Amino acid sequence: MQQESEERPVIFLDIDGVLQPYMDQNRFDHDLHELLKTLAKKYDDEIYLNLDRFDLGCICFDWDVGAVGRIRSICVDFHAKIVISSDWRRGKSIEDLKAYFRIHNMDYYVVDKTDNRKWGDKQPQYSRAGEVKEYLDAHPEIERFVIIDDGYRDEFDTLYPEQFVHTSNRMNFENELRARQILSGESPHPNRPREPSIF
Repeated sequence: MQQESEERPVIFLDIDGVLQPYMDQNRFDHDLHELLKTLAKKYDDEIYLNLDRFDLGCICFDWDVGAVGRIRSICVDFHAKIVISSDWRRGKSIEDLKAYFRIHNMDYYVVDKTDNRKWGDKQPQYSRAGEVKEYLDAHPEIERFVIIDDGYRDEFDTLYPEQFVHTSNRMNFENELRARQILSGESPHPNRPREPSIF
């Protein structure tokens, strides 16, 4: 089982601008205190009573259903695991993040998060990409991965141009196709040399 787990590809997942569209704020039309109680009862788990109500409101009322479905579909088809690289990871445990994704039946796929340290303090031009690099350096068993993010385009294009999917506002059909292409091995691994071109 351990070997199977290590062979699973990884999705480094941002949330805002990927699952959470920029301007969607339907959560403010709902009683978020009552939402905490409803979720705690639904999942028989008191963790929801202590989670951020605005985050939970986003997840329930503002996350784009199509974008969530695209990520879930990729996870199912590739047996991929999710490492949260979004700022949503800050101050939250893996258990918290899994509880968030349970709402969309995706908790099984969430396995880890990148380091909370501010990589940018050491090397500002590679803040989030640097965090992903640190994670990959610490997990050499990862053979296939894709990075899905709406920001940090220059730094990801510099460090991981063949593994990066840039979204705009939400994960769309073209983004999904590109992520599938990457996880299918059609993009070169950054630690492997490219085949020489005859042109």
